[in-house]
Amino acid sequence: MSMERTPVRMLASVGWLGVLVMGVCACATPQLPEVSPATKRELVSGEALFGTEVAPAEPIAIQDTSPEMERFLAPLFEIDSRRERLRRLVRRLAEVGLLNARYDERLTLSAAATLEAKAGNCLSYTNMFVTLARRVGLRARFQRVAVPPTWGIDGDLLIRSNHINAVVPNMRNTGLGQEFVMDFNYVAPESSHERWLVTDAHAFALMYANLSVDALMRGQQREAFAWLKRTLIEDPDNADHWVNLGVIYARAGATDLAEAAFTLAYRMTWRRQSAMAGLATLYRQTGDTARAHYYEEKIRRLRARDPFYHLAIGRAAYDKGAYEDALPSFRRAIQLRPRTGVFHFMKGLALLRLGDDKRGLRGLRMATRYGQVDDYALRYRADLEEFLEVDADDPNARTIARVSSGFDLYERPGFAETRID
Repeated sequence: MSMERTPVRMLASVGWLGVLVMGVCACATPQLPEVSPATKRELVSGEALFGTEVAPAEPIAIQDTSPEMERFLAPLFEIDSRRERLRRLVRRLAEVGLLNARYDERLTLSAAATLEAKAGNCLSYTNMFVTLARRVGLRARFQRVAVPPTWGIDGDLLIRSNHINAVVPNMRNTGLGQEFVMDFNYVAPESSHERWLVTDAHAFALMYANLSVDALMRGQQREAFAWLKRTLIEDPDNADHWVNLGVIYARAGATDLAEAAFTLAYRMTWRRQSAMAGLATLYRQTGDTARAHYYEEKIRRLRARDPFYHLAIGRAAYDKGAYEDALPSFRRAIQLRPRTGVFHFMKGLALLRLGDDKRGLRGLRMATRYGQVDDYALRYRADLEEFLEVDADDPNARTIARVSSGFDLYERPGFAETRID
């Protein structure tokens, strides 16, 4: 099934894995049920699942400042120039190691906690920057970026992560151009990617949605529901959150309420892939084959054209040691987008695991040619280091060291959009 999460990388989508098996299209568009206001209230109550209404999780102090934050910012308060304040803020982040800090996609923290822990996901770091920038008088905003999503698999959940960053607009008079972008990601998004500013409520809801997804992945259904209820209080018009609600109901066997949640999500936005995935799986499980076929075919067509989906399927097989099974997915991703380094990188690793040194090394060389693979090199550092161990006395030793300079295995690369000259 498909649930939306936002670790940033960003917005996740959690979905059952069996949704794109069939490829038969129904003749007519199936009718979805009407969702009454009473049904909508029942959806957010949780009583059908837990016997009593579930209270929303208490809001967290997402942007509250702490004494440590005040000390961190103290040198900036007396600076008049906005340009210099921004420059010094970025320098301060670099000085304390926050531009090279630990990234954990499952760690969603408040601004103060992120600064203290020097750890978190992109949403946590972005929120920290927005909070710090505003505290020193800079009008920082959250910005969503339509990068190709990153897919991951956890048990029977398919996780889709998208991206968010921070913007300080209206910098024309400072010599920094139209705006300054602070991007806490391994690789900066391409300039061609669509971007749009979002409200604080939208960003805060993404944080609560992350906490809900994390609880669901731990098997804590009631906690997941409580966080999701808080999410919907913050941002009830984001279809992704209703998809996640449908996932919770579907996993609990409450098919009518799951259908209602997916239907609300489907009607809320033109970006319907997650809602369709939920409906397809739901109808397949309840034996409604005609409607299941209809949505499965639509999903199959969409995912067949998504190279990052094929990458996720290949990685799931690779991580289980099924290297032979992973290769077709990596090859399909390359067919769809041949100049993307991560696809060649994963294909190269799989071939090396299978003992095909020649083609494996060729794949890694292609990855270094196309670039933007440092995050995957970090994720699979142990795999690379295994092949980097070259025995000088062994003439048949693997020669991957010849291409290893293309990967930064030990330090996270500097953030590409933070320079202020």
